Amino acid sequence: MTLAVDHLFLLIEPDGPEIEALRHLGLTETYRRAHPGQGTANACFAFDNLYLELLWLTSEPEARSAPVARTRLWERSRWKQERVCPFGIAVRGDLAGAGVSTWDYRPPYLPEGMGIAVACASDDPALPMVFVSPGHQNPANWPEVQRGQLQRAAGFGNVLSVEFGVPAHAASAPLLRALDGARPPLSAVAPSDDRHHLRLALADAQGRQTHTLDLASTKLGSWRISLIDERLPVRSWQRAWAVLGLSAPEGLMQRLLGAWAEPQRHYHSQQHLHECLALLEPALDLAQHPGEVELALWFHDAVYDPQGKGNEACSADWACEALAQAGASHEVQQRVHALIMATCHDAEPVGDDARLLVDIDLAILGADPARFAEYDAQVRAEYRWVPGWLYRRKRREVLAGFLARPAIYGTERFRERFEGRARENMRGSG
Repeated sequence: MTLAVDHLFLLIEPDGPEIEALRHLGLTETYRRAHPGQGTANACFAFDNLYLELLWLTSEPEARSAPVARTRLWERSRWKQERVCPFGIAVRGDLAGAGVSTWDYRPPYLPEGMGIAVACASDDPALPMVFVSPGHQNPANWPEVQRGQLQRAAGFGNVLSVEFGVPAHAASAPLLRALDGARPPLSAVAPSDDRHHLRLALADAQGRQTHTLDLASTKLGSWRISLIDERLPVRSWQRAWAVLGLSAPEGLMQRLLGAWAEPQRHYHSQQHLHECLALLEPALDLAQHPGEVELALWFHDAVYDPQGKGNEACSADWACEALAQAGASHEVQQRVHALIMATCHDAEPVGDDARLLVDIDLAILGADPARFAEYDAQVRAEYRWVPGWLYRRKRREVLAGFLARPAIYGTERFRERFEGRARENMRGSG
């Protein structure tokens, strides 16, 4: 029998900000439930075929009591201190049939005599807690759940696939390999920074993947949550060239995406490009030459060597070469070149387009605390060759320069949204 994923849990702080973050992204909280005797409670977000459970500890004595202790939920709740796995994978089906040895857990909150088969290998808290769910139906078939409590209002139906980011020794563990063939497919990868993440590929009502829900751990011990529109890059690329009245050189988009994915990048990556494009889309009305601003964003860190100089100039030159190949006028080429050079951040941007582009590039400074913490760690990773004492001194100098400005953001819209948080983030950094 094929295993079906029933739900996925991750540990958060009690009633943590992750719940509100999911709501802010347009997702609907399906229900909350306490687990008397187990010492946990949850908030659940149900898709048509599985649900995401945000789980937190409510009672240490209960979580460490004899019936519960072997689940290691206590240790998992302390994942940020203990370097253990904060994830759980509940399946429908026969784990033993998949070659997984189990033990019988009798949760105090379930009816007497009802048990849950938990993988013995999950005794190692570095691995996810893998167990058989007491539930037997997809959320879409739950009798007590109405359509409005699923994620259909946000445009989502099924979860198409699940990716876990776990340390290398956990990613290759036999327990996770035993889940190969589960539906939807599960995969485990080992991020270079050993941080945990959970990514759900989300489908629309027609079964087409449109978004990825990305939950990534940060050095603060919280989760950075984002909803990635997988259609945005193509939409943005096509729009920019259409507005310019030009056809993009063949294969250029893929070459650019390849450049943004180079291994030396941690912050200046496709994540940053995607965040920039997502910020521009609702702000295109602020641009005088929207196609030029959008294309400048695609190229602004296209060349990036943390140990090199002239990255912006090389990126701007590449943009001009592409524009020339497409038949753009010299004036367009020069304006795009100037926009990219404005991201050196060594002078006040001149003109509406430059102010918008620079504001987008600096929006990360005003990100929520979890994303800013991730950004801080990503920048440090790009400069890992710099001694710690020197890096900290230079980083403080850079941030002090931004803090000394009368205003960090040049447009009123970005200033209202990001200025206050950016100053809080930078004062607390370093």
